[in-house]
Amino acid sequence: MKQLQLTSTQTGKKSLFKSVQPGVVIMYGCGITPYDYSHIGHARSAITCDTLVRVLKALDYKVMYIRNVTDVDDKILIKAAGTENPYDFQEITKPYIEDFDNQMELIGCLKPMVEPLVTEHIPEIINLIGILMDRGYAYRIEHDIYYDISKFSNYCKLSHRNLDDLIAGARVEHKKDDKRNPGDFVLWKGNDEDLFWQSPWGYGRPGWHIECSAMIDTYCKDRPLDIHAGGADLIFPHHENEIAQSEPAFDHDLANTWVHTAMLSIDKEKMSKSLGNIIILHTITKEVEPLALRLYFLQHVYHTPMHYSSASLEAAEKAFYKLHAVLSDVVMPKIKVPLSKMFYGTFLDHAFDAMIDDLNTSKALGLIFENLGEIKKSKELQQLTKLFLHELLGLAMKPQEITEDQEEMTPEVAALLLEREEARAEKNWARADMLRDKLKDLGYEVVDRKS
Repeated sequence: MKQLQLTSTQTGKKSLFKSVQPGVVIMYGCGITPYDYSHIGHARSAITCDTLVRVLKALDYKVMYIRNVTDVDDKILIKAAGTENPYDFQEITKPYIEDFDNQMELIGCLKPMVEPLVTEHIPEIINLIGILMDRGYAYRIEHDIYYDISKFSNYCKLSHRNLDDLIAGARVEHKKDDKRNPGDFVLWKGNDEDLFWQSPWGYGRPGWHIECSAMIDTYCKDRPLDIHAGGADLIFPHHENEIAQSEPAFDHDLANTWVHTAMLSIDKEKMSKSLGNIIILHTITKEVEPLALRLYFLQHVYHTPMHYSSASLEAAEKAFYKLHAVLSDVVMPKIKVPLSKMFYGTFLDHAFDAMIDDLNTSKALGLIFENLGEIKKSKELQQLTKLFLHELLGLAMKPQEITEDQEEMTPEVAALLLEREEARAEKNWARADMLRDKLKDLGYEVVDRKS
């Protein structure tokens, strides 16, 4: 029986994955804060989560995948402040959420089972803050509620970093001179103007971290998450603070396995808005085949840092079209047994083993390209490869558009079209033009489209 191995951020070790409830996985991934359009870093993290969900399903798990949206936040409110309705922040978030959803579909990500919004879980957030105050982990300064990190003995158990260094590099939030400890973080941002939501401590809104703890508890009552995922930039302070809030309140671990996608760099610098080197996702998906971007990220193991380059993305697009030329019109086989058993007896079984070995997508893709010659010779391998790419890697090889004239095409014409697609994938433009002219002589006009 095939089993998944994952490296947990907390332990730093790779081990066999075991869910709390046999056959069921509850997984939570930190989603976007929609104050701007999503960037390619969001895409890489989302693709990691999506691939993990696909692998778990292939291993016959029932998966509840939860991905939140932080739809109220300082940056959102700053942006809203410059509008005619400064407190109608949903006017700000709506287009960015819609854009993110559209981009996720383009890059082949399945929709999560649950996509909770912070603004829909304010009562749960207030209740959790109340529990932390009652248990002595939180305290009040004027209208605000803070978490006292000195009360939680396992603080920094996820990041394993020196607390003083982490505090110095952490996101600054709602700074107060009279906090008990410099690293104490805000749970509730109060005000005296009756704005936002009413709580036992007056009107206000949640801090950054408390929201995830409350939403996780909403959908994962009385048990740890099987997997908590997100970008590596969230390890501290966000995920560290989630642990500190959740475990004293829930009396159990927040998550059994932590999975983090490594950072992207551009021109040898970390991608960040402060450096002005953000690459907006919808800009890229307009310039290249969106699934080529997915392929590009899958060519790298998720937990290793990655340097983005347009030349490498172009090479990935070329590779995508090479696969597409061979597999686009192949009919996938029906799944009659668990997907993990579909590939026995073929090289794809080794590719599947790579996928369940800590999501080694790079090795799995390498095996597919190494065997492309054999795939071209075998209808069965073509069908199984297309199934593997579609179901496990999220790389849908969509059928070519067929016109009424093409339905009558001869085997000779079909072979010329396939040969021309391969020439285009290899950027052999002279041969592609020659084959187009040959097809024209046979009465066929070829129109090139993106996919």
